[in-house]
Amino acid sequence: MKHLTKNSFERILSGINTKHPISYGKSRVAGSNQTTYYMHSKSACMPGQPTKFKENLYSGLKPNLISLENTFTRLYKRENYLIEQKPIGKKYITDNIEAFTYQVYTPYDDSSLKIAITACYKQVYGNLYPMDSEKSIDSERRLRNGDICIRDFVRDLAKSSFYKYHYFTKVSQIKCLEMNFKHLLGRPIVDQNELINNIELINSYGFDNHIDSIIDSIEYQELFGEDVVPYERFWDSPIGARTSSFIKTAAYQKGFATSDNLNC
Repeated sequence: MKHLTKNSFERILSGINTKHPISYGKSRVAGSNQTTYYMHSKSACMPGQPTKFKENLYSGLKPNLISLENTFTRLYKRENYLIEQKPIGKKYITDNIEAFTYQVYTPYDDSSLKIAITACYKQVYGNLYPMDSEKSIDSERRLRNGDICIRDFVRDLAKSSFYKYHYFTKVSQIKCLEMNFKHLLGRPIVDQNELINNIELINSYGFDNHIDSIIDSIEYQELFGEDVVPYERFWDSPIGARTSSFIKTAAYQKGFATSDNLNC
């Protein structure tokens, strides 16, 4: 029998090559007149209006001033984090030499779009396949046009009526939060304090605010940025991982033919 190294075994166990996560970056080149794209011959620039559809510090936000941390403050923290230009993705002890890379190429062709959309539905909906009438068609169109990035597409899916029905209204608060963290951050809840804080957030400001707090967090930016589809990230012991996180992640995985709503 061929000897398997620890890393090789972990790759096989996960079934996912997280070294090359799925990404799509049309919004990065939207509006550019320097990038070629197959479109109408009279077009002068790439399609897309990311400044209109993406939330940023200059989009006329009306933050909830009652909350100590709202959309505006989270965006402010994220903008300041981006100034540091830290590399995006999981960190390993063995790849410090490659950690200087801040941004990598993200494809924006139609084939990559289809792959990214399928991966988003599978990850965010917990392998629960929606019917065509239940899909977020408007969000798909905006993603293809370059109006929004993968981060905002994931946000739209997590706020959809389909997601709320299966992972909010039909389950307990604890199970709801466990699934939210699994789908959006690719990890289980760390401890009781994190659980309690998020329960209070939902009770005080609503489910949508809770989703925004995850999507706009520094943790999400550090791991997935704007263009990477979230994925399960504790199979291969990245820096900062806890043993309990690996155990909980393994407990969530019931099989490739099952969906997360069956575990609720």
